Amino acid sequence: MKTIKFKSLVKVPVCAALLLAFLVAASSAAVAQSATPVPKLDPARLIGTYYEIARYPIRREKSCLANEMVLYALGDKKNTLQIVTTCEVKDGNSNSSNYAGKFDKSGDGKIKLGWIWPFAKKYWVLDLAPDYTWALVGTPNHKSLWILSRAVPLAPEVLVEIETKATAQGFNAAKLVKIVQR
Repeated sequence: MKTIKFKSLVKVPVCAALLLAFLVAASSAAVAQSATPVPKLDPARLIGTYYEIARYPIRREKSCLANEMVLYALGDKKNTLQIVTTCEVKDGNSNSSNYAGKFDKSGDGKIKLGWIWPFAKKYWVLDLAPDYTWALVGTPNHKSLWILSRAVPLAPEVLVEIETKATAQGFNAAKLVKIVQR
């Protein structure tokens, strides 16, 4: 017959309690800082050219050095859009990508973009200037974030305001990379 030491029985419940406390704290923090799309998005006002002012580093834009732009255009079908991104790369040439997307039927800031059917990614317009001169766009999982503006440069106090709004939605503004616009 085996004997069980008292110490090992105490360790298991203590470890389990600590793990449970950590998980509860982590889930509370995630709920407190969840991303929320704008409640109403006017697709007709969103169309046009925006300049990337800042963004999280992402693999597909790693080769981009400057002059990153995003063009939003309404699609041929209801609630659809086309997005073209372009930037200057190392050899002085341009790199561009084209995406097809859909606005959410609810009319809020949720957008699904795809580049190869049937794969799509969720992007949310998290905040907008009342006149649509700037936009804060990110993913609900907090892995991607962009600050876009219709004109460059964006006033420093406006950039700070947008970064504060991003932080309030659970994004880390310190991770933003500023984009050179010439």
